[in-house]
Amino acid sequence: MLFRLAGLVVLWGTIIFTVKQENEIVWAISAVCSLVIMHFMSKWLKLGGLPGIGLRMKKGWHRFLIYGCFIGIVYQTLRFCVMYGTGTFNLHSLPVEPISLIISTVILLVSTAYIGFAEEIVFRGYLINLFPSLSAYAAVGSAALFTLGHLIDGNVDVFRISFLFLAGLFFAICYIVTRSLWFVAGIHWFWDFAWFYLGADGGTSSAKIVDVTIRDEMRSFYEWMDPAMAFCLLLLLLVLSRKNFNVQQSRNIHHAHRND
Repeated sequence: MLFRLAGLVVLWGTIIFTVKQENEIVWAISAVCSLVIMHFMSKWLKLGGLPGIGLRMKKGWHRFLIYGCFIGIVYQTLRFCVMYGTGTFNLHSLPVEPISLIISTVILLVSTAYIGFAEEIVFRGYLINLFPSLSAYAAVGSAALFTLGHLIDGNVDVFRISFLFLAGLFFAICYIVTRSLWFVAGIHWFWDFAWFYLGADGGTSSAKIVDVTIRDEMRSFYEWMDPAMAFCLLLLLLVLSRKNFNVQQSRNIHHAHRND
């Protein structure tokens, strides 16, 4: 088991290494190598490679991906509307240069696609399949490690930790219910893409259509709004998928006993 958890650290390390690359060519090579390592690591551990942990291109896989992307972008659009409607931030128009916007949009789509798929492969597909008979506990463990993995930047704000944990639980339950990484990675992909595209990063990236600044008097509201929205989303998911979650747990336990 320690060996498998060490594999998790190695896989997370490949993601960190990739995202830190500033040269586009080096980044692309590192991203491809990272995904290849994830495939062979999960295959070596008899998890079936990437297809075995949820990226099988069976009938309907594209619908799972499309549905996931739709959910991700709807969530971030709703978040944006809530923030704007409550006067949490001020909007600033950005100069529109069509060619530059197209190029930056494509780059953002590719980079967020890698993050969405890579993190879901590691924290959901790989980790949860290590404990097929303990899905509920694996979901919590997945969310906890997902949170810890994002705290290496030193930002340990309690609101951020709460949001990351709740988001991690949401992704984990989506994966356990559907067993499709296409679905959960699609959510993660466009969750991140729309977040950057709608200016939520607060940075100077050209890959966004608007820019926002948080109003000082609304900063406390802004800090707890993300955890609150993620909590509501998680509750909705639990209500809608409770029966399917229990059924999937039973299937996983039965499958684990058969393997034993």
